[in-house]
Amino acid sequence: MTQTQALAFYTGAILAGALAGGSLPLLGRMGRSDLGLSFSAGVMLGAAFFHMLPEAVEGAGASASPFVLLGFLVLYLLERFVLVHVCAEPGPNARLSGAEGGEIAVGHLHAPGEHHLHGHEAVCDVHTMGLAAFAGMSAHTLVDGFALGAATMTPELGALVFLAILAHKVPNSFSLSTILRAEGYSRGKTLAMNAAFALMVPLGAGLYFALKELVRVETFTSFVLAASAGTFLHLSLSDILPDLHRRGGSKWQLSGALLVGLALMWGLRALNHAH
Repeated sequence: MTQTQALAFYTGAILAGALAGGSLPLLGRMGRSDLGLSFSAGVMLGAAFFHMLPEAVEGAGASASPFVLLGFLVLYLLERFVLVHVCAEPGPNARLSGAEGGEIAVGHLHAPGEHHLHGHEAVCDVHTMGLAAFAGMSAHTLVDGFALGAATMTPELGALVFLAILAHKVPNSFSLSTILRAEGYSRGKTLAMNAAFALMVPLGAGLYFALKELVRVETFTSFVLAASAGTFLHLSLSDILPDLHRRGGSKWQLSGALLVGLALMWGLRALNHAH
């Protein structure tokens, strides 16, 4: 099998795995799952601390650390100034905010950079995490594709990196769909966003072949991994977990779901040597 054929097979299998994992949260009734969100936060924390940060430090040392903050701040600023919160305008999660007859009943209306506007007395507790999650996870997947493109230069290493990426993409796509589902995205749009998320792998591989003569691959990959870890930390610690705290719910069940997500990513550490 040639390098091109191998890369086509790997990316096709990763796309199928991502779509399969992303389909699981869509099998039941559409709606918010706090347990699923808590599990997703655990997956993101585990991916950041058990996989992305160790790999970044291994490749670039302490010089990778500032890029964690850079990734965190980029996603923060994106959410603060670009992504309009669901409370500000009708959106895909209108039905979760009590919308009737095309209107959304909200407790606080607010858009980036504006003061809070008090509206109808209703609960508005779901914010636009979906696009932020898609952006952060896609950036990480782009790095995965970059690493896969580099690894396919050696057939044995390419197979190992492929298995590592596939093992991580299934829980990541499950997490992405869970967040999109909580925000009220349709099944079709959720699957389409999962497909776009998975297609970052061939795009990243193409990026490797375009840049391999221009950058030091190991250092470049490490810096981008560190920045991606920062986006995962922002999503889990600034978006998902605070929202779950505000909503209440079973402390034991939500904590258990978080620990299951962490444990899953801990268990996948054995694949790190290939990734």
